[in-house]
This record gives sequence, C-alpha cells and structure tokens, in this order.
Amino acid sequence: MLTGAPAFAAPPETQTTIEKDLVETFIDVVPSCEEGPPYTVTTTSNLVVHETIFDDGRLHATFTQTGTAVGVPLEDPSLPTYTAKFTVWGGFNANGQTVNGTFTFNVRGTLSDGTTFSNHVNDHFNVRPDGTVNEFFHCH
Repeated sequence: MLTGAPAFAAPPETQTTIEKDLVETFIDVVPSCEEGPPYTVTTTSNLVVHETIFDDGRLHATFTQTGTAVGVPLEDPSLPTYTAKFTVWGGFNANGQTVNGTFTFNVRGTLSDGTTFSNHVNDHFNVRPDGTVNEFFHCH
C-alpha cells in the first residue's frame, strides 16, 4: 500500500491598492454618448484596486474609482465649464483559456450655464478559447 502526502495548491497572491485624493488631468469631451468639443478635465478621486493571482495563472481583478471632475473648454473659451461627480467600476478575469471584463461609468454634472447632464456607460468583452471576441457597449 502506497500513501502520499496530500497535494495542496499554493494560496493565491492578493494585493489591494488604495489611493486617496488622486488627481488626474486629461483631454476629453463633456461626458455624453456623442462627440463634442474637447475639454481639459481634472479629476480628484479615491481608487481601490484589488487583484488576486492564483498559482495556476488565473487572475481576478476589480477596481472602483469615485470622485469629482472639473472640465474647462480646451479650444473655445465661450463654452461653459462644468463640474461633476463620477464613479467607475471594472472587473477582469482570465483563466488561461478565456478572458472577460466588464466596466461601468456613471457621471452627473452641471455646466456653468445651468445645464445638467447624466451619463451611464456599460462595456463588456470576452475572449473565447478559439480567440474570437464578443463585446457589447451601451451608452445612455
């Protein structure tokens, strides 16, 4: 009779990163589902990223970022400025055969002329074992 030691997988490596009062500046449009004039956008936010990597190469990651934004017209100073509050969430998984991710973006804001805006974006993709990709994007 042969007996062996039980096999145990190594515990996954997990890492959580927290950033507070993260300031980022970039060029974008007033958040909507349509193109518009460029704005210089500065955000101040809090960000939490959580990643888990398994010994067999599987990966799970998620993040949440929430904060405020200020937009200033880049080329046309006659356009209104804006302030907004936003939240972005994303999740990502990979297992060596498939990959998938889902992302959401929500924002509510007010332009300096009193106009308000609200935007929600949902994006999902998955890559199948044969390499084909399925993706959907919804903005409203």
